[in-house]
Amino acid sequence: MSTSTKEIDLQEATRRDDVYNDINKVIDSLSNLPVFPSLVWVWCWDIIRNIYENNQWQDNKDNQYEEECIAKGLELKTIWDKFWEDSDKNGFTLEYGVDQLDEHIYDWLRDCDFLVSLDEAEDES
Repeated sequence: MSTSTKEIDLQEATRRDDVYNDINKVIDSLSNLPVFPSLVWVWCWDIIRNIYENNQWQDNKDNQYEEECIAKGLELKTIWDKFWEDSDKNGFTLEYGVDQLDEHIYDWLRDCDFLVSLDEAEDES
């Protein structure tokens, strides 16, 4: 069996080996999560956290490109609790691709009034 590997410097080899070790730790952690399918849970929660962190009202109120924001005063833990509660009925899956999953998550956030129009958030102030 012949495998070709290109020559890489020590720094890149160290980085490669560190990522190898880290990614195996992540897989082990995912395998031990008491939810199924764990990768979908992690993927969805990562998307939700990203939306939460990057769409706060105070950060978007003067942004002419954004039309929605996280409801003022909403805690991330509140979203987590609802995410857990709705897990059986949400049917989040990677089966149809990440774009459809993103859209499904955005719709769920809107349905729960976690993601609101900037106009609505402005009215609350």
